[in-house]
Amino acid sequence: MDWEVFQNKVCSFDLESDENGDIFAIGAVFRNQTFQRKAPFNIRQVLSEFDDFAKHSEFLLGHNIIGHDIPLCSALNSQLGFLDKPVIDTLFLSPLAFPENPYHRLVKNYKLLRDSLNDPLADSKLALSLFQDQWQALQEQNAESGLLSFYHYAFSENEQLQGLQEVLLSMGAEPIKASAAFDLLKSLTEGSVCKTAFSKAILSYLPNPMLRPALAYCLAWLRVAGGNSVLPPWVREQFHDVVPALRQLRDIPCQAPDCRYCQEIHNPVAQLKRYFGFSAFRPQPENSEGGSLQQSIVQAGMLDSPMFAVLPTGGGKSLCFQLPALVRYQRRGALTIVISPLQALMKDQVDNLRSKTGAPSAAALYGMLTAPERGEVITAVQMGDIALLYVSPEQLRNVGFRKAIEHREIGCWVFDEAHCLSMGA
Repeated sequence: MDWEVFQNKVCSFDLESDENGDIFAIGAVFRNQTFQRKAPFNIRQVLSEFDDFAKHSEFLLGHNIIGHDIPLCSALNSQLGFLDKPVIDTLFLSPLAFPENPYHRLVKNYKLLRDSLNDPLADSKLALSLFQDQWQALQEQNAESGLLSFYHYAFSENEQLQGLQEVLLSMGAEPIKASAAFDLLKSLTEGSVCKTAFSKAILSYLPNPMLRPALAYCLAWLRVAGGNSVLPPWVREQFHDVVPALRQLRDIPCQAPDCRYCQEIHNPVAQLKRYFGFSAFRPQPENSEGGSLQQSIVQAGMLDSPMFAVLPTGGGKSLCFQLPALVRYQRRGALTIVISPLQALMKDQVDNLRSKTGAPSAAALYGMLTAPERGEVITAVQMGDIALLYVSPEQLRNVGFRKAIEHREIGCWVFDEAHCLSMGA
């Protein structure tokens, strides 16, 4: 269906509420008409007026309205007609339409960027503009892959997501059955997941309508995996099965010689060559079997095994946590945080790592940074640009740092020196 035709079926709305859930402003746009009310008002009367305004629309659109706006309205009057309309939540569509980075030009931290405070009419227009961008992006992705058909199947049989199902059909999705969905997902993820884990993991999710939406977000992210894309925090919280599914598919190596993904991604020597240009690990010091202790430590780190490693000065300790951190980031966009006591050493480590890997995927946070420098690092962490973050122990008590890392899945904590444990406490 053409965008111009579909948008005339959609009423975009937004409301503002206080911390107690009391609504003090509401705005909407439908076709060329607008609706706007600001307190003081009788909220029940205003909702009745909005119900009349939206009665000829076929869909209700908004940003985060499934989790916020709809429940507030329903609590006041569950008989309102617009509550029965299929809902299109742009929050749910953004990770599918823009998986390469969780922040779209109209969205930051999955909240709409606005020019003024408490303007739900402006937010309604922004949501509609965002939806138009999502429509175009998803149709472009679908043109070469049939991607929308899988997304439609993933959301099917879920009453709350009926609006998304209908939108995907309007965008060009074809209804498919479970077997076709399995084959489509397999073809779209070939080479980017463990071949051995695929059937077991997917067959445990695919038949269940409540679990299937997680596979849509897994697939969207897998198509851009290995870059700076990270799963938005709300996706991890709303769909608890996304992270476990990706762990099964990406983090656990199999021994199958024909599994291209595992043979490459879980091979420490191959990853050493990729990131640092070395063809082998240091032969000294040796492990208990006479092999490279450095390689043994890296292998354990790549398996995400908790460990305590002791190496002599000059034994290549830094690489033992740097290489697993880069691989961890490549596998699932996870952040590794290194607690280090020496600020000068942190800067040297970051500069050295960037020069070796050729990618600005490491950064450091410590007291000597200027406010702009610190802000740049915090933003890069939130955006998913950082794989390895060095921090001084006192940063653990910094509210800004703690809020920044809430946006990321933490893959590993590394204490570069044993006494950092007591310094950070």
